[in-house]
Amino acid sequence: MELIKRAKDAYIAVSVLMLLIGSCLIIWPKTSLAVFCTVAGIAMVVFGVVKLFGYFSKDLYRLAFQFDLALGILSVLFGLVIAIHPYNLIACVPVIMGIFVMLDGVFKIQTALDARQFGLKAWWMVMLLAVVSGGFGLLLVLNPFEGAAAMMILLGVTIVADGIQNLLVVLYTVQTTRRRKRNEYD
Repeated sequence: MELIKRAKDAYIAVSVLMLLIGSCLIIWPKTSLAVFCTVAGIAMVVFGVVKLFGYFSKDLYRLAFQFDLALGILSVLFGLVIAIHPYNLIACVPVIMGIFVMLDGVFKIQTALDARQFGLKAWWMVMLLAVVSGGFGLLLVLNPFEGAAAMMILLGVTIVADGIQNLLVVLYTVQTTRRRKRNEYD
């Protein structure tokens, strides 16, 4: 059970990091894209490692981490490429991030539907945020904005939405021993 607690704590920490990075992009959109690429690449590697760690934990329902093997591997690979070649990939970063966020949103829709079948009350919040963050990811892929600052703000909003979504998924679907016992007594 200690492994699931560590995976949950790491997932929460990465989600909070996503909120901070996304907020920085919203507040300071003209920050150098090369700096952002390097930071985003490193963050994606860390996020991927956390997802892989979560996948191999022993979650009671196996909902929050069910797609994390594939997403973890993709995140580590994308993160390494972005961090190693930031100048060559500046134009592609919003599209890569958009694809990643869209995939994560689609997988979270499945998680929300599974959570509903398990009778978890907050399944609809997970579904709503999955659709919203997936929509933001789609906007990044379609690139409807001309200005780099607008793109960075959209990227920031997308990362914040995905961070909130990940935070809610882990808080509402991962059952630790203490929480499971509390639910058994209710």
